Amino acid sequence: MAIQTRRDRREKQKRQRQRQQQQHGRHSSGGFRKQLLIGGAILGAILLAILGLRAAGVFEPPAKALDVTSSEFQVQPGVTIGTLQPDQGNGHIPVGQKGNYNSLPPTSGEHWSSSAPAAPAPWGIKDAMLPNEVTTHNLEHGGIVIAYNNLTPAETDQLKSIVRALTSGTYRKIILEPYPPLGDAKVALTSWRWLLKLGNIDQTQIVQFVRSHYADPNYAPEANIQ
Repeated sequence: MAIQTRRDRREKQKRQRQRQQQQHGRHSSGGFRKQLLIGGAILGAILLAILGLRAAGVFEPPAKALDVTSSEFQVQPGVTIGTLQPDQGNGHIPVGQKGNYNSLPPTSGEHWSSSAPAAPAPWGIKDAMLPNEVTTHNLEHGGIVIAYNNLTPAETDQLKSIVRALTSGTYRKIILEPYPPLGDAKVALTSWRWLLKLGNIDQTQIVQFVRSHYADPNYAPEANIQ
């Protein structure tokens, strides 16, 4: 009887060990599958991040710096960049009064002269359109005003990049502004009495216009004023 009892006990212990091994196997298998799922999710997130960075251009080589003094932007003799507009004078009008202009954006004519609002305006890139009566005063001082409308974000960034390249060197008297009234072009460049309208971001013509008409004493009445 005692022998039978020990045998039964051994069999029972054996069956318990087998059940424990089976349970351990199931737990191990479930844990492994869970680890695979977590690892796959992490790998997927990394791949998505890489694709997003690539789409944003992070892995692209840096763009070549724009050399606005390069010979590729030189205007050949006899070539005119832009259209010469009739001179509308440079008279001052009271702040708030609207000027009368023969083009939009204007290239000459009546303008404000004040400190509030600042007329002429500080040079640089603007987030909103300035009054024509302000920017016309900037033109009188020999500056360039670049107006744009209906550009994509990428086109706007491209245009700003060109302007930054210009203003970082010799051509500091430039204003870049959004210009909602501009309906027949995407970009319009103005200097005193000169106008150039473009249907796209033409880097060559933009730089050539600036180089041709910037602070030109033959046209701007006060070209030497900064």
